[in-house]
Amino acid sequence: MHDSKIQSRLKAQLTKFCCELCAGLSRPLEKFACQMLFGIQASQDVKLSNIARSLKEDIPLIETEKRLSRNLKAEELERELTPQLVRMGSQRVRPNTVLALDLSDIRKEYAQKMEYLAKVHDGSTGELHAAYWLCDVTAAEVNGSEIVPLYQKLYSAEAEDFRSENDEVLTAVDLIRSHTKGRGIWVIDRGGDRKKLLDPCWIGPSALSSAPRAGAPLSILATSVAR
Repeated sequence: MHDSKIQSRLKAQLTKFCCELCAGLSRPLEKFACQMLFGIQASQDVKLSNIARSLKEDIPLIETEKRLSRNLKAEELERELTPQLVRMGSQRVRPNTVLALDLSDIRKEYAQKMEYLAKVHDGSTGELHAAYWLCDVTAAEVNGSEIVPLYQKLYSAEAEDFRSENDEVLTAVDLIRSHTKGRGIWVIDRGGDRKKLLDPCWIGPSALSSAPRAGAPLSILATSVAR
């Protein structure tokens, strides 16, 4: 009974969240997004088989897996959900909130048939491995414990529509700044130095007085905020 009440409460909260998040999606994709979020929470896993199992549908498990897999391919998911997540998360961004931009990668060393899989240099080992690049932006308060994921995108230099790493970074920044209206302090690690991103727009207007100097390299800003 206790588990049933928790499950019902979780479903109600997720339904409310999904209604706002999935405003631009079709009804089937909205249902899919809700099921995925519930399945991840219920199973504490991101494997489709475990997500499908947690849904407890009255059909063969393999059919549920196939439907989830098919819907994951929908291009509308990234196109509609990414700006919605940014809009919802930006409501928690204050003038001195740190907006940490991180360029990382997701290794896929055993994959053989994934689209546009590229060779990425591992800074830790000095090796090249099959992977996708990841552009991630997370908001956090310097003296707080809560973090707010704002943006994540996997991309590949092998993709037909790829332009440059700078383009991926600035696309993320422009989208987030369109919703935060200048709030927040942008930081990036020393890898940002080579990108020549020294535009003052990277420093929130309210933070100019406390920043080391307008137009300072982002690595310096990151060090300043960390201290």
